[in-house]
Amino acid sequence: MNFIRALFAVAGLGFATSAHGIGFNLVAPPEAVAMGAELKLNLLILNPEAVVRSLTPPAVLKATICDPVNCWPVELKALASGGPVVVAAGGFAVREYVVTLPPRAGGALVLEINEPVVAKVAIEARADLRQGAPMTAPLSNFVPPKTAEAAIHRTFAGRFSAHEPIYFIYGEGSQAAKFQFSFKYRILGATGELGEKVPALRRLYFGYTQRSLWNIDAYSSPFYDTSYMPELMFESQSVLDGDLSGGMHWMGYQIGLKHESNGLTTGGSRSLNTVYFRPGVIFGNLNSWSLILAPRFHAYLADLNDNPDLKDYRGNVEFMAGLGRNDGYALMLTGRLGRGGRKGSLQADLTLPLKADFLLDFATYFQIQYWDGYGESLLDYNVRSSALRAGFSLVR
Repeated sequence: MNFIRALFAVAGLGFATSAHGIGFNLVAPPEAVAMGAELKLNLLILNPEAVVRSLTPPAVLKATICDPVNCWPVELKALASGGPVVVAAGGFAVREYVVTLPPRAGGALVLEINEPVVAKVAIEARADLRQGAPMTAPLSNFVPPKTAEAAIHRTFAGRFSAHEPIYFIYGEGSQAAKFQFSFKYRILGATGELGEKVPALRRLYFGYTQRSLWNIDAYSSPFYDTSYMPELMFESQSVLDGDLSGGMHWMGYQIGLKHESNGLTTGGSRSLNTVYFRPGVIFGNLNSWSLILAPRFHAYLADLNDNPDLKDYRGNVEFMAGLGRNDGYALMLTGRLGRGGRKGSLQADLTLPLKADFLLDFATYFQIQYWDGYGESLLDYNVRSSALRAGFSLVR
């Protein structure tokens, strides 16, 4: 559940932001510069929100430079070729600009931008210094160099994010291995005209999850069953201000349309379509232990021709509870209760972070999963099974 992962990785907030949740700061070289010199500035783009943001800074920023008596209009010109800037949740990005100081502007100066962003910075200009090449941007050491391949725009990477858990686990039995990968893609960007007029449309996502049971120990290692789960969802997540204290807090919700099938065309074909609503609440403190509840209420669409009694095993509610520490152990329980209180299932996932800083910068989660109930695979939705597996998880 992406709400659970978002809150197990949330960061504190504390600075002023724009209407779109993005904050801006200007950073100038700390040393004095020559009057009339050309110098580099950094526009620091800060994202305090719990989601990735993408925006395109203007190629030219109109500003003013003022001493205690006079003001002069100037332009800040971007050094990069433009394009979107992706700012990670709780992170920052830097865009370099160059500006030429007015020849008569000296002493303590203030450079200020008012549109389309608001930011200002202090500069000292002196007549006794000689002009030279543009000064090094003050934050250039924070911007890692790019390879030629990395500089080529191949994806809209800022629109991809984690969705359901990603893991590979292994145990005993004929379906010894089980793995899942998942992602979601924000359909509309942050700066498009339609998104500006109707901000709610920026919360539309396409999601995709694929889960497989694998007879990895059998001859030729065939896959036993695979579930393909595309979905279209509207997601609203609450932004948490600062460190989350105890008590109950609203996380947000998801509303979506989801298809699930195993891709078979013979007698083993299984498929269903649902519409769902998923709210989330959290109890506790993210700096310590917390409990997250995120049930999913769903209704079935159209007839279940391939599996007409599947409703009896899956019911209409999927319960999910997560207990753990933000940076430590976490126990996730996912349960389904079939109609009439029978034929349900329970899945328990225990994860703990593993990080090897000595020689290897390796980080993952060690995961133990226990399953008991009906329908671990869509093919066997009406068959009861139990399994204990262990492995690693990239997204929990």
